[in-house]
Amino acid sequence: MSQPNTNRPLRVLRVLTRPNLGGPTRQAIALWHAHRELSVETLLVTGCVGPEEVELSPADHGVPLAPSDGSAPGWLAIPDLGRRVHVLADRGARRKLEQCIRTFQPDVVHTHTSKAGLLGRKAAWTCGVAVTAHTFHGHVLKDYYGRFSSKLLAYLERRLARRTDVLFAISPSCRDELVGCGVAVHDRFVVTAPAVAVPVPLERDVARQHLAIATDEWRVCAVGRLVPIKRMADFIEAVARQPQLHGDVIGAGPGKQGLQALAKRVAPGRAIVRGPEPDIAALLPAYDAVVLPSVREGCPLVAIEAFAAGVPVVGYDVPGVRDALSHFGCGVLVPEAEGPAGLAAALLALRADATARSTLVADARRAVPACDPATVAKGLLHAYQVAAARKSR
Repeated sequence: MSQPNTNRPLRVLRVLTRPNLGGPTRQAIALWHAHRELSVETLLVTGCVGPEEVELSPADHGVPLAPSDGSAPGWLAIPDLGRRVHVLADRGARRKLEQCIRTFQPDVVHTHTSKAGLLGRKAAWTCGVAVTAHTFHGHVLKDYYGRFSSKLLAYLERRLARRTDVLFAISPSCRDELVGCGVAVHDRFVVTAPAVAVPVPLERDVARQHLAIATDEWRVCAVGRLVPIKRMADFIEAVARQPQLHGDVIGAGPGKQGLQALAKRVAPGRAIVRGPEPDIAALLPAYDAVVLPSVREGCPLVAIEAFAAGVPVVGYDVPGVRDALSHFGCGVLVPEAEGPAGLAAALLALRADATARSTLVADARRAVPACDPATVAKGLLHAYQVAAARKSR
């Protein structure tokens, strides 16, 4: 096994399945910059987005393009490292990762998301990298696939976890669910807050003008991929239940057309599926509340962004959402059994009580410093160092 090279800055090879417009990509970009400030050199390796996904290009957010052989820090895209499972492409991606490891010579290989976690860690072990780490930004072991596929995925994650030096979970409930699925025991996980690079929010009037929202309209939003696990239909149904509510669905994904049809049928003119908005974090002050209707989350970054923007958050009391609204920050949790009616009632209660809104916003702001990328980056470095020291004994 190779040892960290103490004659140069620490090097981290970070592997992500694809740079789509989502939490893992945004965190990887934020950590690239935060670690650079700490004199850590990072090579960020990703696959490519699918045809129905929106790319969040690291290059557009200050991460330079790396040489094609992966010999220097920056961003390197490997087309074979896509989300789709293909035996030949996966082999090609793993060989390319091994080449990057041999040329970049990282002290740590840190993987994110399932496909990258499988190929990246195997490449790291083949090349004898000193420390391997993996972050669970959530998991796909429940509610995504059938029973057989879920059990197979849990088995694979369990096998990978046994050889991984550091396992990170993005929230306490994410860790607890992974423990429940048998991936690893409780003490193997390090819970780390998400790294959220919060932009300076726009003034409310400016944000509303950008989004063409009337100044006197009470409008809420739900932000996320348009896939079943995000349960955007519940948000639309909640808006439909109360004529006083207006709402926007912001995101991209295969469910867009179905959600648009639902909005036109149950809340015409009041519920709008806007599509993706890359600058939504800065535009959140345009809204009176953010709604999280998901089946589960790892830890929703939009909640942290809403806290920073001074916008109250309402969501179902489910894993991930519960952590964001009660562990990291503060928000209104609605029992899942109450469904869209419960979400609508919570939103109307917020609308009617300005004092409650102000208190909620003030209490929620405590989450923002904990999710600062510099703070998270330092925590990751400490975990790497602990793992390296443990293995050297």
